[in-house]
Amino acid sequence: MSNESLYLVKLQFKSGVVGGGSMELQLSVDPKTGALNGRANGAILEGTQHAPQFTSSASGHMHATGYNDVTKVGAVTGQAIVSFPPPAIGSYQSPFTASFAVDNQWNGKGSFSVGDNTYQGQVSLID
Repeated sequence: MSNESLYLVKLQFKSGVVGGGSMELQLSVDPKTGALNGRANGAILEGTQHAPQFTSSASGHMHATGYNDVTKVGAVTGQAIVSFPPPAIGSYQSPFTASFAVDNQWNGKGSFSVGDNTYQGQVSLID
């Protein structure tokens, strides 16, 4: 990818749909190998009265594309712990995946899934 050293990025995924989900994805990026490792935190069924929250490990890879507007594509997977806020109490483990296609400023499109819930939307870099 490049000769840079390891760096960190924090991305926000927003579905823009009422009842959709949102997520923050914090990743360490190894530009030499394209390896991604980090953590995801977010909500599924956002906008509902008691939206379940999740946290997940995330690991995967990123690749350079050579395209003008989409310079990086990446995907991560992990295991999410989904928790229900009161009055419902409990948690469960579920598969987690996320993918993105972004420009050099880490803005673009992406999607993430927690179990059977999948959300597509905008991806942006959080300062």
